[in-house]
Parts: sequence; structure tokens; C-alpha cells
Amino acid sequence: MGEVAALISAAIWAGTSIAFARFAGRTSPAVISGIRLAAATVVLVGILVASGQVSDYGDASWESLAWIMVSGTLAYAVGDTIYIRVLPMLGMQRTFPISMALFITFTVVGGVVLLDEELTWGLPAGAALVALGISLIVVPRAEDGVVEPAPGEGDLVVADPPGPPKAPSAMSGYLLLLLVGIFWASASLLLAGQKGDLGAIAAGTIRIPAGAIGLLAFVAVAQREDLSIPFRDRTLLWGIVLAGLVGTGIGSMLYVYGVLEAGAARASVLSATAPLMGLPLSILILKERLSLLVAAGTVLCVLGIVLVVVV
Repeated sequence: MGEVAALISAAIWAGTSIAFARFAGRTSPAVISGIRLAAATVVLVGILVASGQVSDYGDASWESLAWIMVSGTLAYAVGDTIYIRVLPMLGMQRTFPISMALFITFTVVGGVVLLDEELTWGLPAGAALVALGISLIVVPRAEDGVVEPAPGEGDLVVADPPGPPKAPSAMSGYLLLLLVGIFWASASLLLAGQKGDLGAIAAGTIRIPAGAIGLLAFVAVAQREDLSIPFRDRTLLWGIVLAGLVGTGIGSMLYVYGVLEAGAARASVLSATAPLMGLPLSILILKERLSLLVAAGTVLCVLGIVLVVVV
């Protein structure tokens, strides 16, 4: 069942990324991320109580709890917000596989360098495949613009859908994706090195609320107008809440369950199939045109991730 949970988690993350792409342009990325994290917190607290891991907090040091909060802030408040910002800049087909490949590669490299994890030949070989895959994905092609479908009644509409990426904008997007990979990997390494005796669910229930509080405090002060937009557009609000409940709340817990039942390596590899699941969704829902280079690059990235994690 652990393998099934990891695959479902990958599918949920692919679907959530589609939702983020649809929400982009209607309010700020920080507002989207803050609201969905607040919604996910409700799910996680319920799971925490049911799991019986509440008592873990009594055994944890204040230092460990503080570092886990920092981990959540880096992963969710910073990394995820930048990721949502990049989606309309580069499109789902480029943003998703590149971010996943950079995140896992940086995490494994960081584990070897900082946490004394074992170095195997799969790391440089997988990193080379990831680099080749990314190079194919980022090749500029004028025909790879994103075309949004004509909205129907009740559909979520993206204002000013992006056309073919211009060179400066595309370069900015790729630099931001590099930051996403760094922030996500840093957050994972902090979690691995500082969680102490905390269980996975207990740690997760600290990380996500920490990100939510930080983001909502920021937008309440700096982006009040953007924060009010979802509350005037109930379709948008409930869409973000649903993405938080299912994508961030249930999806993250399914991944944790997959790690516990199937092992970290196997669960990571299965979760790495998310970009492949995202490709048909980007075509069917976002109406993005798929090029052979993007498809080939995505496959190479996934194969590279497999080598990095398994071998």
C-alpha cells in the first residue's frame, strides 16, 4: 500500500500544480500559498490527533522545533510561493519537471556533503541526465506558448494568459526555479538533520502552519488588496482551499505514509513520476502544446531522479 500511496501523492501534486497555474494572475502567489497552507493545517491537525503523535512535542527540544519552523518557512512560505510565481512565466511543462529535478538532486547532494550520506555512482550519472533533460526543456521555441481554453460557466479564468516566453522573462523564470530547488532542498536537509525524535506527522504539522503564519502575516501587511480578492471571488477562494486540503494536506500525508511503508528511496522514485503525470494534464486542461524536446527532457529528468535516489 505504501507504493500506491506514493503514486497517488504524485498524481495529487500534478493536479495541484495545474490548479496553481489556473489561479495565477488572479491574486498574488503569496496569497494563494498562504490560504492553501492555512487550509492544509486543518487537515494536518486532525491527522496529528488521530495518529497519537501529539506527545512527541513534549520530548522535542525547543531548538529542534525552531529549526523545523524554519524548514517550513523555507519550503512553503518561500519555495512554494516562488514556484507559483514561475508557473505562468514558463508554463507547467517547463516549471514542473525542472523544479522536481533540481529539488531532488540538490537534496541528495546536500545529504552527501552535509549529512555524510553515502555517495554512489548513481548521483553523478543521474545528475548528468537531469542536466541534459533540463537543457532540452529550456530550449527556446516560439511555438511553445501557452494557450488558455475559452472559459465556460463557473470556470476559473486566468487574466492575460502568457504567450511565447521572451528571452529576459524566460531567463528570470529559470533563475527563480533555481532558487525554488535550493529552498526546497535546504528545507528538506534542515528537516532531516534537526527533527530529532519527532515523528513525520508531528514534524509536518509544525512545518505547514509555520509557513502559513509567515505568509498570511506578510500579505496582511504588504498585500491587503490581493488578500481581499479571494474573499470577493468565492470560486477562487474555494479552489485555493480545496488545493490546500487535498494537495498540501492529504497529498503530503500520503507521501509520508509511502515513505514509512515503502521506504524513502522507493517513495521518492514513485513521487518523481509526477512530471510525467503532469504532461497530459497540461495539454488537456491548460491547453499547452507539447514539443518533443519538452517530452524528451521530462523523461530524462525522471530517469535521472531515479538514478540519483535508487543507485
